[in-house]
Amino acid sequence: MSSRITALTLAFVAAVVAAAVVGELHAQARAPRTAREILEAVHGRAEGDRVRARLRMTLRDGRGASRVRELELVTLRAEGGLQTRLRFERPSDVAGTTLLTIDHDDAREDEQWLHLPALRRTTRVTAGGRARSFLGSDLSFADLTRRHPDDFDAQLVGEETIGDEPCWHLELTPRTDAVRDATGYSALETWIGRRTLLVLRSKGRMLDGRSKYVQADDVARVGGVWVARRLFARTVRGTTLESETVLEHTSLRFDDPTVVPALFEPSRLGD
Repeated sequence: MSSRITALTLAFVAAVVAAAVVGELHAQARAPRTAREILEAVHGRAEGDRVRARLRMTLRDGRGASRVRELELVTLRAEGGLQTRLRFERPSDVAGTTLLTIDHDDAREDEQWLHLPALRRTTRVTAGGRARSFLGSDLSFADLTRRHPDDFDAQLVGEETIGDEPCWHLELTPRTDAVRDATGYSALETWIGRRTLLVLRSKGRMLDGRSKYVQADDVARVGGVWVARRLFARTVRGTTLESETVLEHTSLRFDDPTVVPALFEPSRLGD
């Protein structure tokens, strides 16, 4: 999954997740100096054009009981945006469930379509419904979309080191009530690697009083692309862990010629 600005915040996790973490460091005339410039650098970073990956999603509740799901991820960089398709393959009760996300490079609202094979129906996910959990995980539908830098007031708090990676520490506040309601967050913090431009850690304050923590792990440069091969997302109320989702790559391929535009047509998600 390519790291996009989605993962800038938890709402950008997509970045860590749906495009989870495929992103080449953008060649820049100079390093970003302000919070706005950092957001724009991540948003404008080059990404793999045709990516196919397989993922393992492990869901754990507060008592430690776990469920495992397997997914296929494909992404296509098209003119004007990035298209991402997530399809569940196992277990059988969710197999065939497919989420299509069309992220526009400009400030237009991103599009999401959900196919439910049991109903043989594909429906559009409206902005008002994106703050809810994505199929029982700690990630919401909003977490799997990109948000434009204009959606947030951003402040550069300082610099910290995560592992051995120097990071910018940013605080973000939704600029409008509509953005707040669509993302499900009243405030966010994010730590962005200076070298990789990957979001390595995020903390979001949810509208219901809970907090969501996201951590990227096992970061490496693969084929010239920075990749976080594991992602942890935890939902906490006070000091109590309510649930955890772990996403791991089991395979990852760039420049896959089988990733074609027809895979990203809403009318064909059930094929």
